[in-house]
Amino acid sequence: MRYPLTSLYYLSVILISAVPLPWWFYSVGGIVSVSDSPFQVLVYFMGDRLLLSDVITFLLTGFRIYVIFVAIGYLLETMRGNPKIYSTMFWFPVLYVLDPVIIYVVFLFLPKLLGFPANYPLLIWGEETFTSSYMGNQIRAEVMSYPTIMYWAALASAVLYIPSRLEMRKNRKVMK
Repeated sequence: MRYPLTSLYYLSVILISAVPLPWWFYSVGGIVSVSDSPFQVLVYFMGDRLLLSDVITFLLTGFRIYVIFVAIGYLLETMRGNPKIYSTMFWFPVLYVLDPVIIYVVFLFLPKLLGFPANYPLLIWGEETFTSSYMGNQIRAEVMSYPTIMYWAALASAVLYIPSRLEMRKNRKVMK
């Protein structure tokens, strides 16, 4: 096989895209919890899953299927000796670090819009305390945020992307 790293990259993309497990988990005092990935968003409020998260997950499932079929097609092309470049699954785990930043912005500005100041740390990895005051009362909530094993698998797959690109470049130069 001329492109083993590229083939391995596309196989890992197919597997990671097909597994319906979340990449990241958030919980605010157990009241709201979010498990998400680029292919699903599960939001629970006081233990009940929100219908909106089911609708979003339904739409993202279409994207999941698209990614799987593109990766299968590119894997077949790679096996035929004509590799293609598909970087979506490289960028997702790399840019997924922005997810906690987005949550930070929501928790920083949403309370201000509602009229009470909040103190929320920028990056939460593990468990932190969210504090605010409202009408003279102190509000505290334990916030949990952490990546799941699927995120680490996706990040490992993203690491394969770089050597696969180098492999393609090297084999194209040899053919010339």
